[in-house]
Amino acid sequence: MKGYLSIGKVSKAKNVSIKSLRYYDEIGIFKPALTDHRTGYRYYKADQLYILDAISLCIELGIPLKSMVSYCDAHGKPDLQRLLGDAKSLAESKIKAMYQSMETLQNTMNALEHHPDLVVPAGCMQKTLLSRTVLTIPFDEYTDATHYNPKLLSLFVGAQKQGLAASYPSGLIYDFNKGVAQKYVFIHVAPLASSDVAGDWGRHIEGIRTLPSGIYAYKQHETHAIEDAASIFDLDKQALKHCTIIETDLLKEEKEKTGMNYELQIMI
Repeated sequence: MKGYLSIGKVSKAKNVSIKSLRYYDEIGIFKPALTDHRTGYRYYKADQLYILDAISLCIELGIPLKSMVSYCDAHGKPDLQRLLGDAKSLAESKIKAMYQSMETLQNTMNALEHHPDLVVPAGCMQKTLLSRTVLTIPFDEYTDATHYNPKLLSLFVGAQKQGLAASYPSGLIYDFNKGVAQKYVFIHVAPLASSDVAGDWGRHIEGIRTLPSGIYAYKQHETHAIEDAASIFDLDKQALKHCTIIETDLLKEEKEKTGMNYELQIMI
């Protein structure tokens, strides 16, 4: 049928079983654009398929699929910003205990590895950070929610497809090479229990990288500040030739404690 995709083509394109697609129709979260009432065949429009990405995010984060109906308008179009906001709160609660343990370890490391001779930019503080494995996707757009949230959704879906457990915080990475920034959105990831957890488990996964452990200068902000990182960290042209700047979202607990939303970091 011209202009429509059969349920089989949608299944193949999104790697979702036909049985699942029928179930999504039954519970009202992904209804076909057209149903042939004589044959019962379901047909979809190509511009509907992004909804399956949102459904995959719900599955990844443990949001009951039947709850997704509450995120959709009368035409079945999901409110991605609200879904991502609630998904973020759920993810934060799941990893809260882990971060509390990491904070204890971090405080111990900070005490052991404090280096008073390091030059910390004025107005900034320093701390030791453990290595972080992240999944990235190129990002050349402005840092508002309209552009940022779809990229974030793509990362969560991509992590699930590649057998990775994705979690917040998320953020931006600017890699400077000869003074030109290559920009990325990132989320934290770890291999699922069934995955290969050898030392190079992420080597063959596109977009995987490790942010090294070390001592970082950092400063927290209410709004995105990564575009102003050069002046915040007092970087001259030589320092900007080859460096990496990270801007990470703060988790809800840290936001409530500090009144800030983002943390800018650079290794020193």
